[in-house]
Amino acid sequence: MFTNKRVLIMLATVLLAVCAIWEYAIPTDAAVKSYYLKVEEAGKPIQKNQFKGYEYVSKVYDDKGKQKVITFYSEKKLTQDDQFKVLIGENKMVVNYKKIKNVPDKIKYLAEQ
Repeated sequence: MFTNKRVLIMLATVLLAVCAIWEYAIPTDAAVKSYYLKVEEAGKPIQKNQFKGYEYVSKVYDDKGKQKVITFYSEKKLTQDDQFKVLIGENKMVVNYKKIKNVPDKIKYLAEQ
């Protein structure tokens, strides 16, 4: 049988796991924005303070199809001539990225209007 001490330890473990997932794996909407882009130029290698990575200046599309040019930083090199969906934080750092085959039709449609 389970003792009260074991039940409390298991509940505490589950609570800590949920908090860790909430804090680190799920970015908040206010802190990050998603963009679609095609990497047309190789990233410029940079090193600032403790950051070592790449700087990109790229034309991007947001979820509403609006186009703009932004500067952002990535610890990993994004392959040239490939398309990505990137999540960029308020500090202009790539939080997460996913290689895609094509920009979604909805974004293309909104961008053309």
